[in-house]
Amino acid sequence: MIAVGLISGTSLDGIDAVRIALQPRGSGYHVETQAFLTLPFAPELRARVLAAYPPAPLDAVAFSALHADVGEAFAEAASAVGAGGADYIASHGLTLAHDGDAHHTLQIGDAFRIREATGRTVIYDFRSADTAAGGTGAPLVPYVDALLLGDAGETRVALNLGGIANLTVLAPGAAPHEVFAFDCGPANLPIDTYLEVRSGGNVRFDRAGAFAHDGVADEGLLAEWLADPYFARQPPKSTGRERFGAPFVARYRTALDALSLPDAVRTLTELTIRTVAAAIRAHAPDAARTIVSGGGAHNLTILGGLRALLPGTVETSAAYGVDPDAKEAIAFALLGYETLRERPAGLPHVTGARAPRVLGAIAPAGLEALFARVRAEETPG
Repeated sequence: MIAVGLISGTSLDGIDAVRIALQPRGSGYHVETQAFLTLPFAPELRARVLAAYPPAPLDAVAFSALHADVGEAFAEAASAVGAGGADYIASHGLTLAHDGDAHHTLQIGDAFRIREATGRTVIYDFRSADTAAGGTGAPLVPYVDALLLGDAGETRVALNLGGIANLTVLAPGAAPHEVFAFDCGPANLPIDTYLEVRSGGNVRFDRAGAFAHDGVADEGLLAEWLADPYFARQPPKSTGRERFGAPFVARYRTALDALSLPDAVRTLTELTIRTVAAAIRAHAPDAARTIVSGGGAHNLTILGGLRALLPGTVETSAAYGVDPDAKEAIAFALLGYETLRERPAGLPHVTGARAPRVLGAIAPAGLEALFARVRAEETPG
């Protein structure tokens, strides 16, 4: 089976598109990545997305146009990665709003625009089934972490450092329904947001953690941030831009601007390092290794900070054949296959939902033939 996975994360770097060959192997999968790319948003479209994030007012017509135009951008990314030859496409979309505590979430990027451009079935809206069942709707990738990164002989942590940091604790031999996962706090989001506003849009991220490497953290500011009650809350929990994006940066902009740029970025980076390390020490003290993916896997200051604070090995998912930049897109491609198999991929003990739910909606194109191919590929567990 050939699948395309699409996602735009909270960092808003662009649209990640991956094309994979997958083969069910019992309860798991064999996965081969055939192509991967990140398609940047056109500047005008990115500006419209940023302007639409809460608490900004957005009228219904403007929202409808944004949903359609983001869908066209996702269709372009799908086509660029070879979706025309795929069996199906799975699109997470772009999260415009998320409130896990209130059990609602909104991903934009019209799936029918993707279908129109590619002629392929599109599976989309993966989070709503979980929030409708009383869950937080995030994180969803832990289900796939268990399929791809678990080990029979040791405890591992799968750590994704996108805009937000989320981790999955993989006990030895853990099946997907046995993993423990949650959003532990910010990753790149406040760093990227602050760099963009302070540089007037000229710098969007800290390449390799170079600014942070040259800076010294402001411990007083850090202490204030670490007192945020989110960090003390017990899982299940999820968070996003509303807490650690532009509103967070705006609240502390004056204090950050009083520091040198390297010191300001180091302070924000230390928030990520310390909260991630504290979460792992609290919930996986015996972890033999932490396997990092997402844009933060390229931040050498974050990786170095985690290595200094964690007892086990810290390495990227590349060591296990999973491109750190492509992992979430791969995950949603696999979640789309679970939808087609009608297998529940929601994890109630992770999200707090009432029960496991089949995730995703379907924009069909040749669905009967696709279901026949799925049935033909399934192997006994």
